[in-house]
Amino acid sequence: MADGLAANGFGLHLGTSTLRHFKRMPFGSNRKGQRFGLVSVLHDGWRGAYGSSGRPWRRLKAEFGVIGYERAYEDTWGPDTGHHLHWHTLWVTAEPLDTDGQAAFRRAIATAWADGVRNAGGYEVSQTCDRPDCSCGGEGHGTDLRSLNSGEEGETARYLYKDGDKGTAKIGLELSRQDLKDGRRAGRLGPWQLGDAAAEELAASGGVPGPFTTAYRERERGIFGVRKQYRTQGLNALVKALEIVQDERTEDEITDESGGLQPILVIPSGTWYRHIARVPGRRLDLVKVAELSGVGGVRLLIESWGLRWGVDVFDPPTETEPTTEAGDDETEPPVNPLLELPAARTFAEHIHRARRRQLATAN
Repeated sequence: MADGLAANGFGLHLGTSTLRHFKRMPFGSNRKGQRFGLVSVLHDGWRGAYGSSGRPWRRLKAEFGVIGYERAYEDTWGPDTGHHLHWHTLWVTAEPLDTDGQAAFRRAIATAWADGVRNAGGYEVSQTCDRPDCSCGGEGHGTDLRSLNSGEEGETARYLYKDGDKGTAKIGLELSRQDLKDGRRAGRLGPWQLGDAAAEELAASGGVPGPFTTAYRERERGIFGVRKQYRTQGLNALVKALEIVQDERTEDEITDESGGLQPILVIPSGTWYRHIARVPGRRLDLVKVAELSGVGGVRLLIESWGLRWGVDVFDPPTETEPTTEAGDDETEPPVNPLLELPAARTFAEHIHRARRRQLATAN
């Protein structure tokens, strides 16, 4: 889309809008009747700054020829600074802006954002900076805006989707740029990194939640209803009018991660909710064993919980077996060695026995 718009003479600008935040501030929620915290200020601030019926939006359209925008939501978390929520936005203007026009545009959207956040009950947004040679040029760090009309519009605009140059991203990459940014080094974690840290914390503490788990659960509740991507109707109409090729997949197709995977068991809902979902640690153990040892390890784990294969859980359905013709080899396939092991008492023992058997086979 960015390449197509640039080729047709439109101006492109990549912006970031952030909130001032502190460790004690909650992630919050946008749920009906429960609006509070950072996520509420982020959305209400945007609506006040750039809502389609507001005066700031009409001014931006009239003064700078703003056609629309595509906006992406992002959040990270750090143990020292708490939740950091912000927007990345691809702004589209009727034509590229010169240096003075770009500076004026940045100042206008920064002022609108600061006013919107203030009216939404947030802390004052940074609009000035006295650090020598700072990249903000003294304009503060609440809003950043950079022109993309440099011949690499599409490549730069990929930042909005966080998938680098790896083609179409799965939902995990769209949520957190896990492949491009190691948040641990900078002391900040993306959503999946925070989830990994929470899982490790629970495993190490025997299920007692600590700061990582608390932060992840807070985000998990607060992210409900938040849109990762949003494109204005005006921009969408322009893209269609220019016949720029777009991804026409449905939401289900975009988020489908089943390609190349094979089912290994069927768990009825009654079994799932009574014996797995409501027992702390069992869902995570099930995933780990499946990844490490496949169906054999999963069967051992299931049976160690007192469940019966073929009664409480089942093999996945298979295609009808062809009728055996005369002369065909009717030899039974070898049994997975892991299935011959007695039911282990713990997940650690499952892994220990499986590795011992593998080593013995290799030797």
